Parts: sequence; C-alpha cells; structure tokens
Amino acid sequence: MFKKTRIRLVTLNVLVFVLLLNGLGCALYFTIQFRLLNQVDRELLNVATRMANSPFPYLRLEKRRWSDEDWRMVTILRDRRGEIVGKEIEEYLDLEVLRLLDKVDGMKEGIETVNFHEQTYRVVTLPTDKRVERPGGDIAIRQIQLVYNFEPETKMLDTLLYVLAAGGVVSVLIAVIAGLFLAKRALIPIQRSWEKQQQFIADASHELRTPLSVILLNLERLFRNPDHTIEQESEPIMVSMQETKRLNKLVADLLTLARSDSNEIQILRQRISVDEIVQKSVQSFRPLAGMKGIEIETHIEQALETMGDPERLHQLMIILLDNALKYNEEQGKIHVACQRDGNWVSIVVKDTGIGISREELPFIFDRFYRGDKMRSRSKDGTGLGLSIAKWIVDAHGGKIRVESEEGKGSSFTITLPFKTKEAA
Repeated sequence: MFKKTRIRLVTLNVLVFVLLLNGLGCALYFTIQFRLLNQVDRELLNVATRMANSPFPYLRLEKRRWSDEDWRMVTILRDRRGEIVGKEIEEYLDLEVLRLLDKVDGMKEGIETVNFHEQTYRVVTLPTDKRVERPGGDIAIRQIQLVYNFEPETKMLDTLLYVLAAGGVVSVLIAVIAGLFLAKRALIPIQRSWEKQQQFIADASHELRTPLSVILLNLERLFRNPDHTIEQESEPIMVSMQETKRLNKLVADLLTLARSDSNEIQILRQRISVDEIVQKSVQSFRPLAGMKGIEIETHIEQALETMGDPERLHQLMIILLDNALKYNEEQGKIHVACQRDGNWVSIVVKDTGIGISREELPFIFDRFYRGDKMRSRSKDGTGLGLSIAKWIVDAHGGKIRVESEEGKGSSFTITLPFKTKEAA
C-alpha cells in the first residue's frame, strides 16, 4: 500500500515541478523574446521616423552609412511604383533578400517579420513624400523601409530555448530523485502511525475477546444446569459480572483514547485547586488501602491552583493511585505529595511495589502495554490507564515522568503550570 502511495506522491511531485518549471521557462523565454522584439522595433521606428521627417541627403550611387544606424540595418527607398530606387549599406544585406524585396510590390506599412533562406529579418515600412536628388532629376519617394537582420537575436533565443529544455530534463531527473527521498521521509510518520493503529486494533481485539470468551463460557455453564439455583451457580455469575465490568471499563478507555485522537474531547479550562483534587482522590482510596494493609502518606500544600479540567485531573489521580495500590506489596506504603515547584505544581505518587524494569520503562505509556510482572499480578488491567494519564497531562500543558527500580517501587511525577490568583 505504501509503495503505491509513494509512487503517486513522486508522480504528483514531478508533475507539479515540471508544470511549474515549464511555466517559468516559457514566461522567461517569451518575456525575453518580447523585450528583444520591442527593443529592435523601437529602434527601427525611431530611425525610420527621423529619416521620413528630415531632409534627405544627396543619394549617391556609392554605398554609405547613416551615422546613427546599426551595421545590421539597411535602408531601402521605394518610388511610387514600389520599385527600389536606393539602398544604403547593402553589403551587409543578403542579395537574395534584396531580390525577394524586389519581387514584392512594396510592403504593408508597419513592422513585419520576413523569413528567407533560414534568416530572420524585421522590416519597418513608413510612408513619406520626400524627394531625393539624383543625376538626371529628382525622384519622388513613396516608402522608406528599414531591414534589420534579426538572426543574432534569433540564435540567442534558440540557445536560451536549448538551455531551458536541457535544464528541464535535468530538473526532472532531480525532481524524481528528490521526490523519492521526500516521499520516503514523508511516509515514515504515516507508516509508523499505521503500524501503531494496526497494533492497537490487534491488541484491542485481543483484550476484548478475553472477557467476552469468559462471559460466554460461564453462560454456557448456566445452560448446562438449568435446575441449579442462583446460589449454586454464584461463582460463574460472579465471574461473568467481573468480566462485564472489565469489558465496560475497557470500552470506556478505548472510547476516551479514540476521542482524544480525533480531538472530540474538549478539556475544560477553569481555575481549579489542585491540592483539593489530590486530597479527595487520596481519601477515596484510603479504605481500599486499609483493606490491603497499605499505608498512604501525604504531603499536600495548600492554595495550589492551575487552569484545567477537574474531572480529568481526578481521573489522572485515580489511575496513578490505582496502579500504586494494585502493584504494591502487602504492608507497603504509598506516598503522595503535592507542592509548588517554581512556576509549576508538582504531584508525586510513589509506591513500594514490584517496580518496573529498566527495559520496560520506555514503553509503559504505550497503549495496551503491560509488563510480565504486571500481567501476573493483575488480571483486570487493560494497559490503557497510563496512556490516558499521559494524554491528560499533555492536554493540560504539563509533563509526566517515571522513576522505578525492580523490587523497590515506582515514582510518578506530574508537573502542571501554576496559576496565581493575581493572574486570573
């Protein structure tokens, strides 16, 4: 799938690059062509207009140059019949072109391009009523024509076109290579997300299948003994209820993570007392801790405020305290601290439980991840709690980190932005 996507990305990249490059190349070529033609035409018109409006010199049979003319420019005078009666600087003009102009009964007034024998000429024709003196009598002039050899400019444009074409071919090759590289780089996060999604679906399917299988098995046991009382079948009923609760919690956690990924869950932004949330969360866990012989110690400062969602922060504390209680040793301890640390509010939940190995620490916030010891100690875990905890902390602009050592316990530290009353 990603191979086809990569090919499509490269093709699209090359297509866009080629269209953009060709567009710029065409714009450059036609701009230079227009400027060259405009410059030549303006010069021809200036010279022709000046000649038509100024007194003609004595037109001698020998060849001569006008003082302000380019060496590639030839002046041709035509009489009333359209025949050429005088030429200047004709050694610079192809005789074949003169034969061509001789065959034309005058030209249309204005500027035209003449192509002859693979040569390009710009010809400007202006009317005039001048007379020139020649031996044997004056001659009335009907038209003045200036013929300009445009071949150097044409060759320059051809060279430019060749350079643009060669550059286009080279740029296409570069675009293909760069496109392959960029497409590969661009698809890396997408491919990783896809792999995580596939792993997430596989893990979710596995986690959902287990409680469903247990529930189905116990229901089948009930059907096998229809004469038994509820008391006699209390054990499978209790197991089914436990698995149903686990399944309900798993579905709720999955829904929370799915909504967080799609930004459907909105975090409330209101001023809350972090110390009160921590204190209430600890109080709700004291009875459970007492049943297991686990002592909870607290060190909670007062008047610690932040901007956030009280419900989500309470959920965060429940996750951390539940893990500290679940993976703790009998007669163990849980230490909860909440205090100000500069511009942050620091929450620490530390236990004396089984701890986490160094190899497992980088993965504990991954979805559905549970270490081997955690799996053996708890059957009702889903591996989603710490993923949700990290999302809650990130959504509040905070940070979460963990320190742990096998056999000595774990310590989770959360830092949230501190808000003073004056900042309200």
